[in-house]
Amino acid sequence: MSVGTVTEPTAPTAPADPQAAAPSGPKEKDGPSIALRLGLPLVVAAILLSGWYLLTRDELVSPLLLPAPADVWAALNSGIIEGLWWGDVRVTLTEMLIGFAIGVVSGLLLGALFAYSQLSRIALYPYIIALQSFPKIAVAPLLVVALGYGMSPKIAVAASLAYFPVMTAAIAGFTEIDKDEHNFMRSIGASKWQEMRYLRLPNAMSYLFPSFDVALIVALLGAVAAELVGSNAGLGYILVERQAFGDTPAIFAALIVLAVIGVVLQALVVLLRRVLPRSIVPR
Repeated sequence: MSVGTVTEPTAPTAPADPQAAAPSGPKEKDGPSIALRLGLPLVVAAILLSGWYLLTRDELVSPLLLPAPADVWAALNSGIIEGLWWGDVRVTLTEMLIGFAIGVVSGLLLGALFAYSQLSRIALYPYIIALQSFPKIAVAPLLVVALGYGMSPKIAVAASLAYFPVMTAAIAGFTEIDKDEHNFMRSIGASKWQEMRYLRLPNAMSYLFPSFDVALIVALLGAVAAELVGSNAGLGYILVERQAFGDTPAIFAALIVLAVIGVVLQALVVLLRRVLPRSIVPR
């Protein structure tokens, strides 16, 4: 009787990709869609406008406190669409942008100083906190007396507000670095400037960009607050002038313009962060 060959059973082979045999679960969403991001704020705006219209139509609130939407639109049409306020808008934006630029540069320099020198941080940081605690609306009259009614005091107030969030973010970004990367930079003999350029500054960008949002808004508020104290142009000047005449619709219109400026500036910062490469601004 012939004996046939006996083959040993082979073990089942595992799939090349461990996840290939696993049942596929629901895919993670990337976040809200663009339609939702745009549509939801518009729905909220429609609800607010409807409530505003009903309150003013039935005169549940005095027109001196809450003017009708049509009156505010008429003021916006006169001030913005017909161009009556464009000079004042340009003045406020100029003050805000210059103050923001000064605040960003000074905040970065102070943040770098405090990150590299612990002694300077111990010696100076308490005084910076003390100065930041001063109400700027109380300091603005002194600046107006010293610098006049032009743009200089408004820029100074805007910069004094804008530098602080940038400085605190810069301190965190410059100091919270990976120890292994820091040791590697030291091992290859990198200079302080190279360490700042290739390690600390790229790490700080993820901290700095969120602070730019805050710095822009507070710079705008600082410029307008200084204009309220003493000025001959700007959106703050419009608020004071229209308040003297009891023109509540124009006051609301100027506030809406300020709100739109703030939203547009914040959107520009977000857009800039998305446009810049990931090597510069980590997501």
